[in-house]
This record gives sequence, structure tokens and C-alpha cells, in this order.
Amino acid sequence: MRWGNTGEARPRGTWSDVRMRAAGAACAAQLPVAGMVAFTLTLDDDSRGTGGGPALGLACLFVFGPLLLPVVGLLHSAVLTLPAVGLGRLGAARLGRGPEWAWSLACLLPVGAAWAACFAVLGAPFVGPALWIAASGILPALHVTYCRRREERLGRPLRKVWILSGLTSLGVCVAVFGGAVVGTATGLIKEYEPPRLTAEQLTGTWSGEDDESVVLRLRKDGRAVLDGTPFERFVTEAGGSYDGEPARCHATGTWTVGRDRYERRPAVAVDAKGCGDSQLWTVGGTKARPELFVSFGDPDSPDIEVLVRRRG
Repeated sequence: MRWGNTGEARPRGTWSDVRMRAAGAACAAQLPVAGMVAFTLTLDDDSRGTGGGPALGLACLFVFGPLLLPVVGLLHSAVLTLPAVGLGRLGAARLGRGPEWAWSLACLLPVGAAWAACFAVLGAPFVGPALWIAASGILPALHVTYCRRREERLGRPLRKVWILSGLTSLGVCVAVFGGAVVGTATGLIKEYEPPRLTAEQLTGTWSGEDDESVVLRLRKDGRAVLDGTPFERFVTEAGGSYDGEPARCHATGTWTVGRDRYERRPAVAVDAKGCGDSQLWTVGGTKARPELFVSFGDPDSPDIEVLVRRRG
């Protein structure tokens, strides 16, 4: 394999330097854009008090991205884009029908399915990851075709592929961020606001979103029935600390409508003997599907218990 020597004929299907650089640069460039778009789409989502939510991840991406993105881009090229491009060239050469770039795009699906099957063995779903993995190679595969043809037309190796891809990615990210700021300021993009529920609307049976055995009943007379709800057990030894594993409460107590002291959001304050300190179940979700949630453990990476209303 002769890297960067475009004047010399190569066997069909060889992974040349221009293909590796083109695929890696395109993949590295699309990741920040995808992250910015994902951040914009989550502006109206409930972060449930997780310390900044997607904004924190976006900030980390811009800090560490310049070092990690080229590595991720090259790895993505080696395991997805270039195998699909190689299969596409082989198919176009054997059958002689259709453009090579179309064959490359078509071959992304079986390559993505192969990787998704590996994850499915570990318990992950198959169809969704297969489609997302294949979709992540569309732009890099098209960029490989563009760069290869441009290199052949110029008769010399392409330079500044990484720089141009990085500047393009930065420009698109700035445009998306600017659009999000303008959209938020003008009201076109609504930031998340928790539902404002009255005591009457909060009254009823709430149970775990994932585990229906966790039940919190809020009665009209202000009494609360807790059945399997979690709470942190305070340990007085070693200066006082909270036990790492939440305990389960089975008791009766009282409840009132309050506010979360950190986010100043509506909350339900539940006080029951033997179940630790008074708990604040913060109101989240939407008005059509309200939630109550409480967090435990590390504030930067908390464990969150979510309750949803049950009918009947």
C-alpha cells in the first residue's frame, strides 16, 4: 500500500490515503453538528435536575473534541465507511450497473447491520442501531467519492482536508447555535417548563415508571401512603453520610405542595416516620403526562426514581 501516491495505479478496492482522510474528516466533522442539533432538540425536554443535561455534554465536546474527534473519525472510517466503500466498488465493478457512490451507500446497510448484530448479542436492540450506524456513514461515503474525483481531476493529492472539514463543521455548529438562540428569544423554540399542578391534580396514585411495585398514594386529606418508595438512609458513623444504596419505605405520612429548593419547581413534600428526612418529589413531565421524580447519590450523576400517575 502506498499512502498518498496518487500518480501510481492502485488495485481496485485498496484503501488509499485520500479515502481514509476523506472519510475520517467527514465523520469527525459531522459529530459536533449532530451534537449541536441534538442539544437544540432537547431544549424543551425535562433534564430532571441532572446538572445541566445535554449542555454539559456539549461543553465537554467542545473542550475535548479537537483531540478525540480525529481519532473517532479514523476509527469510524476503518470499521464502517471504508468497508462499505470497498464493497461498493466491488459491486460496481462486477455488475457494472449504477454509479459507484450509490453502491457504497447501499453497502452501508449490511455493514451497519453486522455491527448492530454484534451489539444485539450483548442485549441491545437490533433494528434501530443498524439504521443509525448505517446513516452515520452516508456523509463520509459521499465525501470519499467527492475527494477521490477531485484528486483525480487535479492530478495531485488533496491537502487541508481536515482543516476544511473542521472549519465547515464549526460554521454549521455556529449557524445551528445561532438559530437556536434566535428561536428561543423569539419563542419559536420553547424551553421546557414543568406543569403547574394544583393539590387536587396531584391527588391520586403514582407508581414507578419502570417498576409498578413502587407506589405513592396522595390522599385528599393530606395523608400519604408509601409502598416501596426509595429513600436515602443517613449513617451517623464516620462523621455522618448517606448510605449509597437507597432503602425502601413502607409507611404512612403526610404530604404538602411545595417547591424544589434547587430548581424552584413545583414539588410534593412527603414526610413519613422511619423514611429518612422529608422528601421532595419534583413535578416533571407534561400536563398531559405529569411525573414525580426524586434523585439520589452523586448530584453530577444521580440515580433518579420516576413516578407516573396510574388510573383507577
